[in-house]
Amino acid sequence: MGGCQVSCSTSFICCSGGQPCCSCTLPICWENCCVPCFPCICKEEEFDEQAVKVDIQLAEEQIKNMYTFKLLLLGAGESGKSTILKQIKLINRWKPSEDDLEAIARGLKNNIVECMQNLAERSTDFKYNIEGKENDLRLRLLASKLEDEDVGEFFTVQRAKEFKMLLETDAFKKTLARRDEFWLLESFDYLAENMIRIAAEDFVPSEEDMVMARVRTTGIVKTQFDHKVAEKPNVVTYEVVDVGGQRSERKKWLHCFDNVSAVLFVSNLAGYSKKLFEDQKMNRMKESLTLFEEIMDKQVFQNIPVYLIFNKKDLFERQIQKGDITTYFEDYKGETKDMRSVLNFFKEKFEKSSQDKKVAGIFDISAKVKVDVKGLFEQIKKELYDAEKEKLKKEAFSLINQLNRNKALLAKHGKDEQTELKVMK
Repeated sequence: MGGCQVSCSTSFICCSGGQPCCSCTLPICWENCCVPCFPCICKEEEFDEQAVKVDIQLAEEQIKNMYTFKLLLLGAGESGKSTILKQIKLINRWKPSEDDLEAIARGLKNNIVECMQNLAERSTDFKYNIEGKENDLRLRLLASKLEDEDVGEFFTVQRAKEFKMLLETDAFKKTLARRDEFWLLESFDYLAENMIRIAAEDFVPSEEDMVMARVRTTGIVKTQFDHKVAEKPNVVTYEVVDVGGQRSERKKWLHCFDNVSAVLFVSNLAGYSKKLFEDQKMNRMKESLTLFEEIMDKQVFQNIPVYLIFNKKDLFERQIQKGDITTYFEDYKGETKDMRSVLNFFKEKFEKSSQDKKVAGIFDISAKVKVDVKGLFEQIKKELYDAEKEKLKKEAFSLINQLNRNKALLAKHGKDEQTELKVMK
């Protein structure tokens, strides 16, 4: 570009081509842009090292905050928000600690026991009789209070074998056939298949186990990932915030609404025929629709992009082949076994519920498939950064120049001190 637009005295560094107009050899120019000259660091009469370091720290924090995108994961309970976050962490090379692995193992055991207790209760409610030893096992299971016992001591390999025996009874098979009528984890088939392995004393969760474990999110979980970009400051941070989806947890959402860059609303496609954990009379998909409408109607999100993520499409595709969707949604008029037709039906329902606000993007994924989550996250990251890149560049310009100047000043002062020490020696 052209030369500097202001007159440079010997006490200034000119940004024209990065060439100094005095003896100082530290150009301040950023990307060869023509900007006002900066005071020459050669002419500084006083140097306050601590003040300069504080200025550098403050500028770095400001720049980091400017280049941090906060992504808020919202959705009803068991929509798969936490599974998406786990996959994002694994994609970003997260290595679980021993404490993490212990918590996941404990969660898997809790999942199994909780599901088995619910099956035992429902088989009794449905008046399915069991004879002999298996009935004694069911009675013991119904009488067990998990909160009073350590799950590791309760769920042994022997207990897992007993659970397997119960699952082979006609009573439990018939109850499982009616699983749409009550709450049961959608990962139960996986848990049932692997329960003896999970019960082993030396059990260490695999990556698949981590993804399949269901630990209800309570409170607010924040996770940050850095992403390299070509433009200065060369790093963009994405902070993903996961909050509990159960009704009792939603009052905490308000604390997460500040400085949100995008909302990722997750809905469980397979939930169209399932009941809520906290309200076994409420259809999960209808709860999700109501919640989505509330989110889209909030004033705080009017200028924030909201992405709609339909999760568990693998379970959804299998389910529509087994049952009639009109049992749960009487207004559906299409082909009941056509996955794409049913999916479009739900997309239209959600878009209509969004009032005048347009959904930024709609995805259908299976969160347990890593490539699905990676493609989703990469696209959202790119869209958010591309939309803000030029604005951020302008806003950060003076901050980055000031930061560079202070770093140069600090470096020069350090060199001068080293020279003085050599002369003294």
